[in-house]
Amino acid sequence: MAVTAKSDLRERRRLATQAEIEDAALDLFERQGCGHTTVLEIARAAGVSQSTFFRYFATKEDTALGSHRAFESAFVARLGDAEARPLNLRDIEEVIAATLGDLSTDGADVLGRIRRVRGLLMRDTALRSAALGWEAGQCQRFLGLLADATGTESVDQRVRMMLETVSVTLRVAFDEWASEGDADLVEVYRTTCAWLRDVVSD
Repeated sequence: MAVTAKSDLRERRRLATQAEIEDAALDLFERQGCGHTTVLEIARAAGVSQSTFFRYFATKEDTALGSHRAFESAFVARLGDAEARPLNLRDIEEVIAATLGDLSTDGADVLGRIRRVRGLLMRDTALRSAALGWEAGQCQRFLGLLADATGTESVDQRVRMMLETVSVTLRVAFDEWASEGDADLVEVYRTTCAWLRDVVSD
């Protein structure tokens, strides 16, 4: 077997194990809450050892953020395809809409996980705190990515405000979509962006 084939197989196995742990954790969180769930319970439900769990995740809360990481990876890929030029709010909104469209056709059912996680975040304080912490770090990472995408060494406070606005808009869109059953996420996101324009124009 070629080295590349072996590497691909290892990566598929790694991703499969990671997904099994995430699914086991979400099942337990939905049944009994994050606060009443232990790492040992998650590991047993996923059929792995605790040491294996900690090779993949630093904390039990981290298992619920897999869909956040998947979104970030897809967004980074889309942003990398963008032309190196100054980006405005609508440009970033379009990149996000395209990213959400990509995820809707992803065989890993990332959107299904996002829906489950958003439902949990609405009622679980510990998970909500973990998600907000992740999103704060994500904004900082995106600032660096935007600097690269625009061909500049840094971004100004206007861009930071724009990113924070995008983050809030996306969070509202996810929550609205998660509560609407079979709604199309891209359409919900575009509607939420329109709400933003109504708010700032008042």
